[in-house]
Amino acid sequence: MFKTLFIEALLAITANKSRTLLTLLGIVIGIASVITVLAAGEGGKSIIMKEFEGLSPTTLNIMPNWQDYSYNRSFEIEAMTKRDLDDLEKMTKHITSIAPISSMRSVIRVGNVEKQLSVTGTNSNYIDFVEFELESGRIIMEEEVYSQTKVAIVGQLIKDEFFPDREAVGEYMTVFGTPIKIIGVLKRKEKSDTISISNPDDDFNNAIVVPISLFDRLFSRNNEFYTVLCRAKSIEEIPRAKKEILNVLARNHGQWDNRVHKFMIFGMKEQLDMINSVIGTVTIGVAVLAGIALLVAAIGIMNIMLVSVKERTKEIGLRKAIGAKEGHIRTQFLIETLLLCGGGGLVGLGIAFAASYAIGYFAKWPVIINPGTAAFSVLLSLLTGLLSGFYPASRAAALIPHEALRYE
Repeated sequence: MFKTLFIEALLAITANKSRTLLTLLGIVIGIASVITVLAAGEGGKSIIMKEFEGLSPTTLNIMPNWQDYSYNRSFEIEAMTKRDLDDLEKMTKHITSIAPISSMRSVIRVGNVEKQLSVTGTNSNYIDFVEFELESGRIIMEEEVYSQTKVAIVGQLIKDEFFPDREAVGEYMTVFGTPIKIIGVLKRKEKSDTISISNPDDDFNNAIVVPISLFDRLFSRNNEFYTVLCRAKSIEEIPRAKKEILNVLARNHGQWDNRVHKFMIFGMKEQLDMINSVIGTVTIGVAVLAGIALLVAAIGIMNIMLVSVKERTKEIGLRKAIGAKEGHIRTQFLIETLLLCGGGGLVGLGIAFAASYAIGYFAKWPVIINPGTAAFSVLLSLLTGLLSGFYPASRAAALIPHEALRYE
């Protein structure tokens, strides 16, 4: 019986091709829009994850409490000091690998070539927080940090610009009027072929990294740090690590109004979760707007099926008069709407794949359609068909045979 009803439903759909195509259009647009938006959102998340993949989720970023300062400008911003770093190493049990980060722009000179670039001062733990490989040479050693040794690691663009025809390791460059020996060259980081938050040529490949002690001497910073990276021993210990850090800094610097911490801590995991949450919320919001097209399509299908019921009133009456049950009539009309919406969902899925490829190719934005999204789209189209077809099918099934046969 089901096979017969399926064939009859298929014949009814193909009997009016133009109406069928117009009915399909709403479902196709709705499904394609929803899938493409969700896929673009997944691509956005992948960009964020790629940017932060070099940083462990246990990485903590300590900085002045700019957030509360922005609300109350009577507070005075303070920097962290060498004493703070020493106390953090001695008095905390849940953090490890502390690295102060300071940056300043300076004129870099080699022979007759000079350029203004950013110089970063840090310690030997910096390698734990930044994903890079050395093309040649070595990293900065801990004893070089203590002794203010005049050494530096440079990015590949520095090497290409200042030492295009020779090895850079062992050569000297002048930073803020001081000759500094190059001990390492970073392997070039290529720019992604997709959209990226940062450009490696602007920072990584143009990097100049020196011992933090030498940096302080060059730029007269007096051991002041506005950014310090550290790492909690595990994700579970992050809350305790934060509490320990804030307690040490409050002991050394006090608190604003004896209640507001002068420093704040951002965890990389929290930042990623927050960014992904924002992207997810925006994606869902846009997907809901795109889903309105599905609602419009469902209303359109319901109207079309109601028109179809009215046009086929005599046919329905005749079938019921010769023994067709209400369930048979209802099932046939539901099959028709499911075929329409299921077919529209599959076509919309195909268009979404094509649109995703086009976006990825022309906009250089990764668009990721996962199997779950594809399956969800097909189920959504079938659910739309079921909901929009139930009322017309019920009306058709409820027709009284002799009244239907008299319908003009």
